[in-house]
Amino acid sequence: MANVQKRSSGTSILSLPTEVLSEVLARVASSSSTDLFRAKLCCKLFNEVSDAKNIYQRVSLDRFEIVPWQKNHKVSRFLKKCRQSKNPEALYRKGVVDFFSDKHEDSALENLEEAANSGHADAAYALGIIYIFVGGDEFKRKGMRLLMKSRLLQGRVNLCRQNLRALLRMIWVKNPVFLNPTPICCAMTHERKTSSWPMHPDEVEESTCEGCACDEEIRAICAALPYR
Repeated sequence: MANVQKRSSGTSILSLPTEVLSEVLARVASSSSTDLFRAKLCCKLFNEVSDAKNIYQRVSLDRFEIVPWQKNHKVSRFLKKCRQSKNPEALYRKGVVDFFSDKHEDSALENLEEAANSGHADAAYALGIIYIFVGGDEFKRKGMRLLMKSRLLQGRVNLCRQNLRALLRMIWVKNPVFLNPTPICCAMTHERKTSSWPMHPDEVEESTCEGCACDEEIRAICAALPYR
């Protein structure tokens, strides 16, 4: 009898306030989209609550191809809803693909800026690269600030660079602004920190000059462009 009373006094997850349940599902979604979809199938309440904006904003997209081989309307609708909910990774992917493919440049920049402002490191790095290519002193200054901020993160900039290079290898770069990048630093007399060790092609040399440091990032990205 005591055991029955103990079980009956327990709190079911279904009895939690909607706000709390939504936060629980958002945390599940941020770790695995697969687990979120499984939760949606558990019951009607989970399915309804999991349609909240904060869940789409935080859901992990690790299991979704950046450039799918085949069109899937369900996946397309899901990713669109993620972007509408300001999911940083979804905005980053869409922004890079559209801008480098020479499609919807204005909205591509808006997507990247939105993602970067939310703290998405890859988006901030990509935006820095794009600003420098776009041209104009103001854009170049903004691009340099973003790239130098990324480089201050040490190991993080390597990952941002690798992620952007990998993404660019999946698409056909058509935007003409990437055809003839102009160097930021043209001085040949300043001191640079160089290494006597041979460098891996994906590595970037550390420089004491901010202009050269940004040029090195540009050079690394240009090497990944498919048309080169």
